[in-house]
Amino acid sequence: MKKNKKLLIIVWSLILLFLLVWSINIKRSDNEYVLNIDIQQNGNINNPIDYKKIINDVRNEYQNDDIVGILSIDNTDYRVPILQGDDNSYYLNHGPNGKRNSIGSVYLDYRVDIDSSRKLLIYGHNSSRTDMPFKILEEFYDINYFNNHKYMSIITSNTEKKYEIFSVYVETSDFSYMNLKLSDEEFSNQFKMFKDKSLYDTGVEVIDTDEVLVLQTCSTHRDYSNYKYKYLLIILRRVL
Repeated sequence: MKKNKKLLIIVWSLILLFLLVWSINIKRSDNEYVLNIDIQQNGNINNPIDYKKIINDVRNEYQNDDIVGILSIDNTDYRVPILQGDDNSYYLNHGPNGKRNSIGSVYLDYRVDIDSSRKLLIYGHNSSRTDMPFKILEEFYDINYFNNHKYMSIITSNTEKKYEIFSVYVETSDFSYMNLKLSDEEFSNQFKMFKDKSLYDTGVEVIDTDEVLVLQTCSTHRDYSNYKYKYLLIILRRVL
């Protein structure tokens, strides 16, 4: 009996030790995707911003040439590298440093070019239990949060592009927003669909020639818990 009790204590001690180590590793990996280098974005006509150096610095930080840009949300400290692989699955479970993990990265659809494509699709994980690269997007359910964070920026090796949110909604069945080869008429129809489905009126108008940015993550909102597929979409138009 004493031996069994002693064995039980040892087993529980090992389990608790494992859980402690696991929680520490999770806490460390939670912030793997957050940039920890200082990016100087102030420039002038005599001292223009060196975008190529900014991206190269981030690539050196993570030792990964798959970094193609930086995404930031105005009025927040949120600033993350944008990865792009040869498919849309690799960076679901690999961090910006290229190492495998469950957190994944914020990454660009492999079918598009960050500088020249008219529509950009960017993906990232979300969770109701722990920090994830795109957990912040769930703040946009609240129109008051939207009103204070309407703009996002993308820095590439060549420029900085600014975007304005014009639609926020959760998609459960129609995934045509992922289509990239669209005629002008199809783009126009899609923009109208985005506006019509928005959870609230953003007051932002779009025109047929706009460039568009789509951010996608899984929704953890209780209103959509019974759906098999539920993707929170933040959709923006380029303004600069």
